[in-house]
Amino acid sequence: MKILIYGAGVIGSTYGWQLAESGYDVSVLVRKGKKQPIEEKGISIRCTDFRNGTGTIKEAVFRPGAIETLSADNDFEYIIVTTNSLHLEEILPVLKESAGNAHILFFQNIWYDDLDKISKYLAPGQYLFGFPFMAGGGKDREGNNTVISGSKYSKTMLGEPTGEITPRVREIARVMEDAGMKPFVSNQIITWLLPHCAFIAALSAGIIRAGGKTEAFLKSPSIAKETIKAIREGFHVCSALGIDPKKEKVNKLYYLPLFICYPIVRKVFRDEAMQAMFDGYLANSQDEVGKMLKDIISSGEKQCLQTPYLKGYEKFLAD
Repeated sequence: MKILIYGAGVIGSTYGWQLAESGYDVSVLVRKGKKQPIEEKGISIRCTDFRNGTGTIKEAVFRPGAIETLSADNDFEYIIVTTNSLHLEEILPVLKESAGNAHILFFQNIWYDDLDKISKYLAPGQYLFGFPFMAGGGKDREGNNTVISGSKYSKTMLGEPTGEITPRVREIARVMEDAGMKPFVSNQIITWLLPHCAFIAALSAGIIRAGGKTEAFLKSPSIAKETIKAIREGFHVCSALGIDPKKEKVNKLYYLPLFICYPIVRKVFRDEAMQAMFDGYLANSQDEVGKMLKDIISSGEKQCLQTPYLKGYEKFLAD
């Protein structure tokens, strides 16, 4: 099977590396000028892998095929889109013209407006959704510093927009299983993705409010409880848009009284891998968090909903 990773950042490189290690033919689509360096030197990866429970450190050089342009007559079976969601409008015209017969797997934070944008460019049968909740980290001059989670809460989410369990979603789940990336096929992936986007936006903003590190966030009960209220506001916006967050069991936690909810959140995010994933993400993605926050607030305003906690976090992202 031939797989194209659209975007050679931390997520794309980590998943691509793991797929290649499992025997799949992996290429990456890169910006002009990046092809030759990747072909010559590969992509350096320093990975802390928690899947065995110990946080094993692995040093690797990922050597995928590299292309700078995508042709409509390509022979990829899957194109996995791992770019920052800020680039969605930039990549959709490329996919419309050049995806060919490949199945497009969007592996990004997705909000309600993004669903509309995608549907304007692509036919329903061309794409499916997922979320790479098994990997994270950041980049520096030496390459990618990645984390692969061993937490029971971490999975590679996959699903069709329609909720059907189709052959193609079963196939990509099998591929992820081969790579040890713990796939979970959902029959309500949109109901998972939108509340997750609201959750990530609010939680990330709360961590930034606390100084940008998960550990500092957990040590501040006042900020953590404020953030839980911001998450609830995002969930209320989802409900107003016809997406019920409570259909996903994990989201019910955030509706519990604060004196119950906060200790559980604190316990979940004490996980070393989870902290490393969030801290690495926030070191490189505050612009994306800002966009998600604005989109959720805007959707709330259109539904005549007040989101004071979410709005209060905007100033910390502007600084």
